[in-house]
Amino acid sequence: MRGGSTWLALFAMSGIVGLASTAVGASDRCPPDSVRVGPVCVDKYEATVWSIPAANARLLQRAQRGGATLAELTDGGAVQVGAIPMNGCSGGDYGPDFPPDGNWSAPLYALSVAGVPPSTCATWFQANQACRLAGKRLLTNADWQAAASGTPDPGAADDGTTTCATNSAFAALTGTRSACVSRWGAYDMGGNVWEWVGEWMNAATSCTFWDAGHGNDLSCVGLVQGVAPPPEGIVGPLPRELVSFDPNLPGGIIRGGNYATGTRNGIFAIYADVNPSNISRSTGFRCAR
Repeated sequence: MRGGSTWLALFAMSGIVGLASTAVGASDRCPPDSVRVGPVCVDKYEATVWSIPAANARLLQRAQRGGATLAELTDGGAVQVGAIPMNGCSGGDYGPDFPPDGNWSAPLYALSVAGVPPSTCATWFQANQACRLAGKRLLTNADWQAAASGTPDPGAADDGTTTCATNSAFAALTGTRSACVSRWGAYDMGGNVWEWVGEWMNAATSCTFWDAGHGNDLSCVGLVQGVAPPPEGIVGPLPRELVSFDPNLPGGIIRGGNYATGTRNGIFAIYADVNPSNISRSTGFRCAR
């Protein structure tokens, strides 16, 4: 009897373990527009912002669940907003109902869609709201760094077609640079457009560069006045992405670099020399669940 009790206990435990394994397996599944990076579902592509007709509730629901395709969006009356402009930002790129302070009166949704221009010219406040309205959030800095792991960094040797867009005339369409993929399956995390992350910090007052083992990528998070000289082989002034900047306000954090600054880009590039209210043609974002 005692042996039988032990057997029953072990059987019950194995059942519990089996149920737990099933639950873990289910939780490992991310929506089709994202990839799992540890406990987080990270969007495969840089965010594109969309206006979706309120009357098309089915499309909105599908978009918020990460399953809407580009064809479904366009056929359903959705319109992309804030696509990276050839010239500078207007300041009203998302319309009067979705202003730079993020206090929207009509919703817009940040989606992960391949084959379209990334949406840029968004403040941190707009990016934060567009992610939330889509049922997501901005990545934390740690999320971003994890998701970017293994992304090949061509530096100045961008080939214009397959490598990450780090030394191109303009940004690539999302997901079209086939060799610009992280170990986890996220596209365009080096170059293309800078990406807002969730945290704020003290505004940066100095810049330096990582060592060669970290791509000589740009790092602007210092709190000591002064600028370190570029590493050997890097010439020209440090880039400034600013439209406006107030050192007495918080510093927002953007990651990864953009399409045009060569060796300074990469998965270790971090720039906190912008306020959360900043807008830039070369700054977009990415969401996570």
